[in-house]
Amino acid sequence: MLKISIKNILFLLLFALPNTILSFGILFIINQVISGNKNYEESYLGWSFFLIIVFTYLLNIIFQKKLNQHSYYILYQNEKNIFKKILKTRLITLEKYGTQRFYTVIEDLRMFSRLPEVITHTINSLLMLLLCLVYMFSLSIYAGLSILALIVCIGAVYFIVMTTMKGDVAILRKFNEHYYNYVNDVVKGFKNLKVNATLSQNLLYQNLMPNRDQAKELDYNINYVFLSINLISQYGLYLIIGAILFVLPNFNLLVKEDVISYIVILLFITGPISNLINMQNIYTRFSVANKRINNFLKDFSGEKDDDRIDVTKDADFESLNFKNISFQYENTVEQSFALSNINLNIQKGEVIFIVGGNGSGKSTFINILTGLYDHKEGEITLNDERLQSKKVLQGLISPVFTDNYVFSHNYDHYQLENNKKYESLLELMEMQKVVSNTKEESARRNFSKGQSKRMSLIFALLEERPVLVLDEWAADQDPHFRKYFYEVLVPKFKKEGKTIIAVTHDDAYFKQADRIIKFDYGKIVSDIKVCPELNVSLF
Repeated sequence: MLKISIKNILFLLLFALPNTILSFGILFIINQVISGNKNYEESYLGWSFFLIIVFTYLLNIIFQKKLNQHSYYILYQNEKNIFKKILKTRLITLEKYGTQRFYTVIEDLRMFSRLPEVITHTINSLLMLLLCLVYMFSLSIYAGLSILALIVCIGAVYFIVMTTMKGDVAILRKFNEHYYNYVNDVVKGFKNLKVNATLSQNLLYQNLMPNRDQAKELDYNINYVFLSINLISQYGLYLIIGAILFVLPNFNLLVKEDVISYIVILLFITGPISNLINMQNIYTRFSVANKRINNFLKDFSGEKDDDRIDVTKDADFESLNFKNISFQYENTVEQSFALSNINLNIQKGEVIFIVGGNGSGKSTFINILTGLYDHKEGEITLNDERLQSKKVLQGLISPVFTDNYVFSHNYDHYQLENNKKYESLLELMEMQKVVSNTKEESARRNFSKGQSKRMSLIFALLEERPVLVLDEWAADQDPHFRKYFYEVLVPKFKKEGKTIIAVTHDDAYFKQADRIIKFDYGKIVSDIKVCPELNVSLF
């Protein structure tokens, strides 16, 4: 995913090459002045020297602007691609791998904001090193070979050590992935942790602290090795200077007149060499991050893109049929559970209550109904025609799930401000005193669980879709509003033409349904039409 194209490499070379040549010109002028070369007039060299510095500075200003544009384009474009990938991912995949992978892949992605800059410095450093080595060889071939051999040996030691660190860096990233799990547990399970001291102590002392201690030790060791190995660039320089001063002249590999020139060249290429050595740390982290990102993209492979289907509020819905629908979980933990041979007909305007014990298959059925899970066998027909895309059915459904969530922003087509229907729904749901005005921020804040579900139902009704799917909606309401929901709201929605499919355990209000469908062990064991005159409490 995160690759630099040939076009981008050529773009970087186009800017790096002139800059490198000009920088080499500065070195050449310094050497000519120090060596007292009579072939160059000092006034001419002086003007050239200052002009090159000014021109190089201006070139770098332009280059850095282009470089930053390119760098941030890569970063933010790939962030958008990651979000697209997540939103196309199947629910069952997200449940399998967990949300912490999403947090860590974003962190890995942020690493690549430096990638173009690093590649540019690498190209600049390599070009400068190449030109300086050519300059060295022009002065003395044998001395140049000797210096090159020393540079290669020092670089080889560094690369070997850096290669061995990749495994430790990958382990550290795994520790951080678990760390985000603990963060998620603290945020979402805060109340339980405050009430149950055992949970809190075990999370802190048996999980989070050991994780942070091991991560700290590993992080320290990695950075200590990186720091230690980076000193090679400094002390390797001293070693090479010592070779130029004391070894090469004694073996007649370098004449004393060229010693100063070699020292100047060496000092000039110290920066490029240090860059090449020190950037191996970043390249190692890039390599680990890129591997993790690719694994993420492989695991969260998503689905084939469905065409965008714009279903209006007047969309036709007459009937929905499930014919021999079967489903089985993919992960081994729940392989034994399945929905099998689900046959169900839903007609427009019906109120259907779904009942059953825990693990009976109600939630799995709701996930298939709303298109969150893909059935393995069977056929779904809409208005007596085979369903070609689940997007069509999803465009007809407004769900409120048992773990409902009020979004921080309004992502839908309606506006709340100056919306008369929204104001009437606030009164209908007895939320007009809780939500003081019609501004977005009033509707998107922390509510109690029951109030949160009322707001979610208001938003679902504003979508103006013909089918309402309510998963344990009334479970978090107080007795007054639960009675109000079943005896006032449900008949009102039915009268308005809504088809209501509600998961419920409130047998006292079963008479408000047209049908009651009971699940058990992944099957429909009964489908009863309700007679309002009778007290329905068969389950």
